[in-house]
Amino acid sequence: MNLFAVAKIVGCFGIKGFVKVQLLTHSAPRLNKLRNIFIGISENTAVPAVIEEIVFNRNPALVKLQDVNDRTSAEKNAGKFLYVDEQNVAFPPKGSYFIHDIIGYEVWSETDNYIGKLADVYKLPAQDVWVVEKDGKQFLIPAVKDFIKVVDTGKHKIIVTVIEGLIEE
Repeated sequence: MNLFAVAKIVGCFGIKGFVKVQLLTHSAPRLNKLRNIFIGISENTAVPAVIEEIVFNRNPALVKLQDVNDRTSAEKNAGKFLYVDEQNVAFPPKGSYFIHDIIGYEVWSETDNYIGKLADVYKLPAQDVWVVEKDGKQFLIPAVKDFIKVVDTGKHKIIVTVIEGLIEE
C-alpha cells in the first residue's frame, strides 16, 4: 500500500494527548474529514491510527489521536509522520511537489555544478526552505522561483540558481 505524508509531529501540547503537527499538504481543511490515518517514522513502519480532533487555529496545528490521552503517550509520537492512503491523497497544484517525492533528489547549479542532495524541507511562514546536504555540510535554499529553476521528476534532479553566499564551498 502506498502512503503519503500529510503532516509531521513536531511536539506535544498540554496534558490531554494533543500533538503539534507541521502540515505538509496544500489542502489542510480536508484533513477535518479524515479520521483513519497511519502514523510512523516512515511509510514502511506506519500503523493505523484514528484522529479524534484537529485544531487549525494554531500554528502548528493540533491533533488528538484516539487512545493517546496524556502527554507521556503523545511524546512517544514526536518526529513521526501522519500518512494517508492513495484514496485520500489531494494532489498538489501544478508546480508543487510532495516533499517525500523530492527528498533525495540531486541538486545542481545552472552552471552544472553538483551542490548535493535534498535532505529536508523546512515549512516556514514566508516560504519553504530546502535543506541540501553534501559531505556533511548543509545549505539552505529558499524554495522560490528566483532560486528553484527546474524540478525534473523523471531524472530526480533539481536545478537552482546560485548567488554569492548561498553555497559555501
